[in-house]
Amino acid sequence: MKPGALQPVQLVLSCEHASNRLPARYAHLGLRPRVLASHIAWDPGAASVARFCARRLGCPYHEGRYSRLLIDLNRSLHHPKLIPARSFGVTVPGNSSLTRTEREDRIAQFYRPYRETLLDDIRTIIGSHGLCLHVSLHSFTPRLGRIVRRADIGLLYDPARDLEREIALALAAELRHDGLHTRRNYPYRGTSDGVTAFCRKLFPPSRYLGIELELNQQLLPPATRRRPPSDAVATAVQQLFGMAGR
Repeated sequence: MKPGALQPVQLVLSCEHASNRLPARYAHLGLRPRVLASHIAWDPGAASVARFCARRLGCPYHEGRYSRLLIDLNRSLHHPKLIPARSFGVTVPGNSSLTRTEREDRIAQFYRPYRETLLDDIRTIIGSHGLCLHVSLHSFTPRLGRIVRRADIGLLYDPARDLEREIALALAAELRHDGLHTRRNYPYRGTSDGVTAFCRKLFPPSRYLGIELELNQQLLPPATRRRPPSDAVATAVQQLFGMAGR
């Protein structure tokens, strides 16, 4: 795919697991600070890359304000881990005996407003430009148990959607050109439950393109002194879609 081949296209960025903060009334959900600082509670480093790209590309950006342990913005309402009682083998005391009223309160206060404002932007872009590219940024641990994740960046997409597959191939080529080991549908499947999978059910492939971009945390501060791959990600999108940026 040549740069600019998909014009006109408008981009929207999101980062569902940007923060490990919790509203004061939840008293850290009964967890120690070191647990809340870990990947259990958020995707460390993802927000800084997402914010950089949003500024550079001049596009709408949506960011989760609180920890995924409060409520996971990247999970569907029916998902058992929407408000997890256990996460990565750790018990979350503040979620262990959740009442139906409290569950509905978290959905109303934190989940629906985020999802609805994101969907409003997607609908607006589709209405005015015809095609919306949604990139959801996340980060993953270099190791999960005994498994070493051997990639710098993962691009998750639905391989049954031809245009998403073409974009993932082209983005992977751009990122590899920058020296980043990039794999497709790794370390997760692009069709697994998530905000992009949810949006695909609402919008046809000719109008909505959803890519989840997963960053290896060993590339991101404080795990490394190297510059995070923010510039490489933004440049890859600019090159592919011929965006002028800012």
